Amino acid sequence: MVYNFLESSTDKKNSEIVIVGYPYDSTSSFRSGSRNGPMALRLFSWNLETFSNYQKEDIHTKNYFDMGDVELPYGDIKRTNKIIYENTKKLLKNKKKIISLGGEHSITYPIIKAFNQFYDDFILIVFDAHADLRKDYMGVKFSHACVIRNCAEIIGTKRICQLGIRSFTSEEYEFSKNLLYFSEDLESFNFDLIKSKKIYISIDLDLLDPSNIPGTGTPEAGGFTFKEFIHFLLKFKTFDIVGVDVVELSPDHDPSGISAAAAAKLVREIILFL
Repeated sequence: MVYNFLESSTDKKNSEIVIVGYPYDSTSSFRSGSRNGPMALRLFSWNLETFSNYQKEDIHTKNYFDMGDVELPYGDIKRTNKIIYENTKKLLKNKKKIISLGGEHSITYPIIKAFNQFYDDFILIVFDAHADLRKDYMGVKFSHACVIRNCAEIIGTKRICQLGIRSFTSEEYEFSKNLLYFSEDLESFNFDLIKSKKIYISIDLDLLDPSNIPGTGTPEAGGFTFKEFIHFLLKFKTFDIVGVDVVELSPDHDPSGISAAAAAKLVREIILFL
């Protein structure tokens, strides 16, 4: 059975928000399986109420459409990037707010490439346990371990903020000094840095502690609880958010389903504040 996200509209044309899945994990550096993330997230969304206990609002106040997963050629990074880029560009031409579901974090690069053609000065906010600032990983430039470095080549370092980062090489640490913001901490973030800016948010689910989300390819101890992260994320509600991606859900590594359940609830909250 194929699921869409919780009671989503069937009217793509008149929907303000489009959800799209990119089931791709060909460069996963530790545990593969995030290609199954979008469908697992959708399945567990049907266990949710449409009313948010955090925002005291029902998601049916929003018009959102789930277009399903885009078919991608596993193993062909170049063609995958092109497909994601072209699909994102098409949705932006139709003036949609986009929630992209991964899949591995490498999908963010072609998405940002497309967004950069439509928005001149947006800020990329990245929530992640890992810096992903390598020039290449085992000779692969477009690995998920390099995705934010690749994004920096498109939009520059001063339009990137990385939060929750707690795993990086010495070279990545040196490069991070060029960014607008880089920290493991959340609460010390200075929102004045992004005042009056459009915002794109990329969420790697390994930001959260593995005790909250074990179903990810590269779990990293020392992260945040789901509740801590949600309360911080909702501080962005007053900003002009142009797009969001949620990546690295790898459900096969979590038979309990708590990871997919958390990811689905996160997407519900994102729909409400777009």
